[in-house]
Amino acid sequence: MMFEPLKETVALLKTYGDKMPEEIHLLLQKLPESWDNNKKLCLRVAESAAPLQAAEAAVIRSKCQ
Repeated sequence: MMFEPLKETVALLKTYGDKMPEEIHLLLQKLPESWDNNKKLCLRVAESAAPLQAAEAAVIRSKCQ
């Protein structure tokens, strides 16, 4: 749903005779899956960084006291 405007733009360009390479159509089909993979990666990185952030916050708290 998020990428529908891109697909609509490509379709509009096609109505005006502007042909997109097949590679563009393949990328548009794979785009939602790639986006989901990027979101999952972001969550994994945030989870792995959380303990490091907590440790750094503890160090800063101890320095402040």
